[in-house]
Amino acid sequence: MNYRGYSGDGRFVPHAASSAICADGYTIELGAVDLAVVGEAAYRLEGLPQTEATLGVAMALPPGSPADTELPRPAVAIALTLRDETNRIVLARHEHLSEWRRKFADGAPGHANLYQVGTEIEVPVGPGAVRVERFPVGPDESWGTYFTPRRGARYTLHFSVEEPDATLAGVEARLQVNGISGCP
Repeated sequence: MNYRGYSGDGRFVPHAASSAICADGYTIELGAVDLAVVGEAAYRLEGLPQTEATLGVAMALPPGSPADTELPRPAVAIALTLRDETNRIVLARHEHLSEWRRKFADGAPGHANLYQVGTEIEVPVGPGAVRVERFPVGPDESWGTYFTPRRGARYTLHFSVEEPDATLAGVEARLQVNGISGCP
């Protein structure tokens, strides 16, 4: 892994690929966000690797919660906007987190990552075969909360809680950028 160029906000954590034919990944921990109160924050993202990434929220139940307790569906309304160095909007979301996909940690229903996908269609390419296409795809291959950083690009991420969810008091929530790792 050669991820030495990141110089933005947060803590950059590289993830080694599981084999030589797989891609390395990373997580940038941008810090805690309180989904139970109105608030906003802005973050600087510079020197990101040119690998597809998602912007998302990692959530966890408070320590001491029963192991089999599942995270509640968050009713909080958020706004998330990613702009590049020219102030062009790369992606923007304004919705309730209950609409986002939840990916639970293996065997831990109290820990989940929330992110949003865009629209997909299946295009027939032959008998019994389809190709999945994303649309609409925006600047820097943005789709949902996914994007692929350009070399040398500087981004500003703005995140705000517009309609808080008081039931989330005590639930840990952290804003993250996750560089996707995996095998072709």
